[in-house]
Amino acid sequence: MDQPPSLQRVALRGFRSIRAMDLELGPLNVLIGANGAGKSNFISFFRFMNKLLDKDLQFYAQQQGGADRILHFGRKTTDKLEIELRFTLNGYAAVLAPTPDNRLVFRDEFHAPPGLKPPAKGGDGAYRKRRTRLGRTGAEESALPKPDITTERGRLAAFLADWKTYHFHDTSDTAKVKGTCSVHDTTRLRSQGENLAAFLYGIRDTDAYARIVRTVQRVAPFFHDFVLQPDNSDWIRLRWKHKGSDDYFDASMLSDGTLRFICLATLLLQPRLPTIILLDEPELGLHPYALQLLGAMMRMASTRTQIVATTQSVTLANEFGWQDIVVVDQIDNASRFRRLEEQAVGHWLEDYRVGEIWEMNLLGGNPA
Repeated sequence: MDQPPSLQRVALRGFRSIRAMDLELGPLNVLIGANGAGKSNFISFFRFMNKLLDKDLQFYAQQQGGADRILHFGRKTTDKLEIELRFTLNGYAAVLAPTPDNRLVFRDEFHAPPGLKPPAKGGDGAYRKRRTRLGRTGAEESALPKPDITTERGRLAAFLADWKTYHFHDTSDTAKVKGTCSVHDTTRLRSQGENLAAFLYGIRDTDAYARIVRTVQRVAPFFHDFVLQPDNSDWIRLRWKHKGSDDYFDASMLSDGTLRFICLATLLLQPRLPTIILLDEPELGLHPYALQLLGAMMRMASTRTQIVATTQSVTLANEFGWQDIVVVDQIDNASRFRRLEEQAVGHWLEDYRVGEIWEMNLLGGNPA
């Protein structure tokens, strides 16, 4: 079986707080930095790519406030958005430009076919000459085809389409994760866990489901199991059983932290992972022990997929190696992304963990 592709490099110019960046990605990428440094803007780029692939760029850009809200400091400062993605097997690039009426349209769009080896930084000339142009100048939507495993471009589209951004922050009384969902909505866990009950129902006979239950029990010892019984042929809601009781409870009887942990455990321990998992500050409301388990699950999942996560948590950062960390700083009104170098942190790691070194302000990624 062919090895699945992975995203090796992201080069961006002119996207929100990102004036220019060229970042190599590994299996696990944990972004640390101060509030407003630009971590979430990097996560939002992947959502932007989802919309681009869905042929929904114009509506999405309008929702965001037009080109002025997407380009770095708007049209008056930035005249184009440049995107270049390098995968293990191929590549993708696009240049988008603003219009007088504040839209974004394609100036160029390219696909790099298999066999065209992505160069190291700085050696791009021959690579760019051999790319295949897609679409036309002035196009409002991407020329990438629909996801299709039978063609090279279709496989690239399928890989991009399976990038998923998750944020399980909403655990209010009206949160969708606490409501009913279609029992047939089992293909992918949705971004806010709104189909959690249906998704668990779909994997209930797998080893992964048993691992999810055991992992939740480590954080919530009172938890016995989920009760996954559809209300009728079409709808299901999340219910669970307390140890030592025959009573059933619904999601509203779980603490916010426990419910978020259930969502995270389901996401990271599921049988078939997305091609890239994007997590924006997953530590919200979690106990320190739960954060240790979260770090372990992220490390385990990164052996089967790629993860890009942001965090403000020293405790969670302590769960990762220096190779996994990307420091994000705001310098001269632009986000700067920087991977750690072993020679700079190796001597500190003899006595401290990564999060502790960050807290000591020895890595950057803190307010100036």
